Amino acid sequence: MITYIVCEGNFDAQLLKIAIPEKLLNDVEVVAAGGGYAINSLARSLVVRRQVPVMIVVDADSVEPELVQQRLKDIEEIVGGVAANTPVKVVMAVPEIEIIFFQDVSLLSRLLGYIPPKGIVDMAVYQPRKALEQLISRSEIIQDRSEIIDRLTDEEIEILRSSSVMQEIGHFLQSVRETANAV
Repeated sequence: MITYIVCEGNFDAQLLKIAIPEKLLNDVEVVAAGGGYAINSLARSLVVRRQVPVMIVVDADSVEPELVQQRLKDIEEIVGGVAANTPVKVVMAVPEIEIIFFQDVSLLSRLLGYIPPKGIVDMAVYQPRKALEQLISRSEIIQDRSEIIDRLTDEEIEILRSSSVMQEIGHFLQSVRETANAV
């Protein structure tokens, strides 16, 4: 049984495809919805038409716990309302998926070719996408966000996999796999 992961954009899809362990990517299709608003529509369509497990990976766009929970609840209601017995999981990247690059500043330093300034690293707590773009603009070896993904070593990918977002994704994919194998 195929499982769909619906995310916001191409960078998110590229990152997920490399950061999700290969053994969990079997029978998984990662789809970029083209933006936050399109996610709900695409996820609902997949649930209704295909009746297969769907995971939605979306930026919370906030670090405020109440706002994050409200966004999570809204998406769960919109998509889960049509799910019946189809597994649906919403994973919030707080505040944005790029935060996983900031969990290990030494990893970021190796990728960029320099030690990131503390002020930009601090900004990443609230605006990791903007911080990453600023850091890349100062790098002599990385030109854009996609290139940073292409340069990841296996060891660095393992570091990204230890983030809470990636752990949550892995747990859902594993549970779907176990459920499918039990049937």
